[in-house]
Amino acid sequence: MKVIHLTGKDFYGAGRAAYRLHKGLQHAGVESEMWVGNKRHDDDTVRKVHSGRLKKLKLWCYRNLEKLSVRIKGHWPKEMFSTGGYSFTLANKINRAKPDLVHVHWINRGFMSLNDLAKIEAPLVISMHDMWYFTGGCHYDEECSLYKKSCGNCPVLASSELHDLSHTLLASKQKVYNKKQDMFFVGLSVWMANCAKESFVLKGRKVLNLPNGIDLDLFKPVDRQGVKERLGINEQKNLIIYAAVDALSESRKGYVYLQEALKCLDGERYEVLVIGESHESNEVAGIKTHFLGEINDDSILVEILSAADVSVVPSLQENLSNMIMESLACATPVVAFNIGGNGDMVEHKVNGYLAKKQNVDDLARGIEWCCDKEHNAKLANNAKATVEQKFDINIVTKDYLNFYASVLNNEVDD
Repeated sequence: MKVIHLTGKDFYGAGRAAYRLHKGLQHAGVESEMWVGNKRHDDDTVRKVHSGRLKKLKLWCYRNLEKLSVRIKGHWPKEMFSTGGYSFTLANKINRAKPDLVHVHWINRGFMSLNDLAKIEAPLVISMHDMWYFTGGCHYDEECSLYKKSCGNCPVLASSELHDLSHTLLASKQKVYNKKQDMFFVGLSVWMANCAKESFVLKGRKVLNLPNGIDLDLFKPVDRQGVKERLGINEQKNLIIYAAVDALSESRKGYVYLQEALKCLDGERYEVLVIGESHESNEVAGIKTHFLGEINDDSILVEILSAADVSVVPSLQENLSNMIMESLACATPVVAFNIGGNGDMVEHKVNGYLAKKQNVDDLARGIEWCCDKEHNAKLANNAKATVEQKFDINIVTKDYLNFYASVLNNEVDD
């Protein structure tokens, strides 16, 4: 079986998850390739399809034309909003490669045109790493739920028009999807799958729930002895980890709720480590804080996660968080709001703590509870066991192989 994975990057959220599946399939004997726009892995089976100065210039133009087109229509999105246009076309190149199946992950920011989906000859499996495939352009809907109708009055666009850009784009998606019947959608969390099934454009389509997986040979607890010292962290203090792409700037990530929760804690007992942002400040809410910026080396990330007492994910909407999965794999309990796909991984007071949504006091209670020595060791053991039982990439790969076989044999059931 020959499978091609399509995703804009082989790093960050969707790219990291796609790469893990790609390697899992290879380990299982599948001829798997990964086609990306931006590449970091030193791996010949990851193919950078937009290389060269001219393509880099085109990519820059596509990204800026998309932003300009949205603003010309009178919209200034508060969060990420993608049109699916102003992109490279890859369909002909994919068809010439003659894959048995194409697994589509994240295609925006100029990587590939939405219209290409209907032109690809092989069956398509589409992993929904966010809500974009069934909304009018937003990646998360800010809980408006208008994707269940036909979008319009889009809160992400701050629009009061019924037939605004989001309404037009959703109609365009429906036309693309209607042109290709052998197109199957995967919700990585139960929440995402259910949202997709209720959506205007995917109602009646095949939508399944299959999670991402993680390599437990890499993401596993390591000896924490000396790690805090190397990071300049007091060994006697509880270490709180917060990590996200655009950690401080994207409101959906919920950093402000962590800030407020920290005010409720005894600053003498904790230190905070923020991954994903560089910042001059060394203190947040009176608690010593280390801003490490982006970490591209997984072995370093594993060390840091293993040294932490708790990982905090205060997102307001979340699919199947890589950060939660990686933390649990490193035997680090997780505190998160009880939203989206968090409950697929975090079991309340078993391997972490699910706080009431946007409840700062409960978030702080969860941090204190998980860091308490009476609970922490048991939570850590349960965290590791959860990932071993449900998210081991070897187990997840077998589930995807069974799904691929059902797609190719036209035997897909909901």
